Amino acid sequence: MSKPALGLLLGFEDTMADFVELAREGEAAGMDSMYTVEAGRSAFVSAAAVIAATDRATVGTYIANAYAREPWLTAIAARDLDEMSGGRFTLGLGTGNRHFNEWYMGIDEFRPLGKLRDYIEIVRSAVAGRAGEPVRYEGEHHRIRWRASWEPTRPSIPVYLSASGPKMVRLAGEVADGVGVGVMSSVEFMRDIVRPAAQQAASEAGRDPDGVGFLMGSFLSVNDDEELARNAAKATICGLFHPVPHPYYDSQLRQLGYAEFADAATRLMPEGQIREAIGLVPDEVVDTMTITGTPAQCAGRIADYSGLTAEIILFRVPQRTDPAGLAGYESLFEVVSLASA
Repeated sequence: MSKPALGLLLGFEDTMADFVELAREGEAAGMDSMYTVEAGRSAFVSAAAVIAATDRATVGTYIANAYAREPWLTAIAARDLDEMSGGRFTLGLGTGNRHFNEWYMGIDEFRPLGKLRDYIEIVRSAVAGRAGEPVRYEGEHHRIRWRASWEPTRPSIPVYLSASGPKMVRLAGEVADGVGVGVMSSVEFMRDIVRPAAQQAASEAGRDPDGVGFLMGSFLSVNDDEELARNAAKATICGLFHPVPHPYYDSQLRQLGYAEFADAATRLMPEGQIREAIGLVPDEVVDTMTITGTPAQCAGRIADYSGLTAEIILFRVPQRTDPAGLAGYESLFEVVSLASA
């Protein structure tokens, strides 16, 4: 079984200059891809900056918020980025965090499955639209009547749907090029839950189940001191519950049998009882749902996903022993080198 390609999740650096330099360093270190997250920065503007700074790596959005822009605008942005990159762009889409949607944009999520079905169908048609070719779609939530003015850079752009719950995973198998799973994904979750559901849905929709792609994100907590790496991973996991809750990761924990911890973290973190919450993180969660440990241990964990996901997009967990700035990524690059050997 082939090892997963390795990507880097970008978007949390202090400055755009740091962001761009990190992309350059990641590519030079042998990383296969760079993905921009739509949180504190725009995923599309950031992706354009990364494309300009790199030559070889795949560049994608992981993920772009479908509630924040109409599908036509997303599609033409994807076409532009694919042209800029010479065919290196991958589009990751999802509903976004519902708290972000409500607090930051005042958007109420409504019938996400129906919306995303229409959205993905339109985007996939529009990104592949030939010059002068009509693109038509009439859905319950979205519609389009459009013709491209020029040829796309390539016949299609990979479009991945972010999913963690069973219904969205099935929808990804039906209409998207693949499933993009979040940063708390165990081997069991990918092997026994995500892959079978997406592939079954593809088959039922008359699509080739083997044609469904799988990407996943992962926390990477690496330290020469294994205990410090584990402590940092536990603190980061608890941070998913406050100050902004992340329902998708809560869902993944519950699907894998960790509802008791999820309930405790949901209660303790908003109360400021951080130390108590960290103490309740099951060791099994760190061992199976993150990539944590020494560089050699982390490289071994990456190998565990061989055959289950085409790519792992690494989200670095800062360590209190890390040097400041971009030098803190050297341990991540060491893991990449070991895992690629």
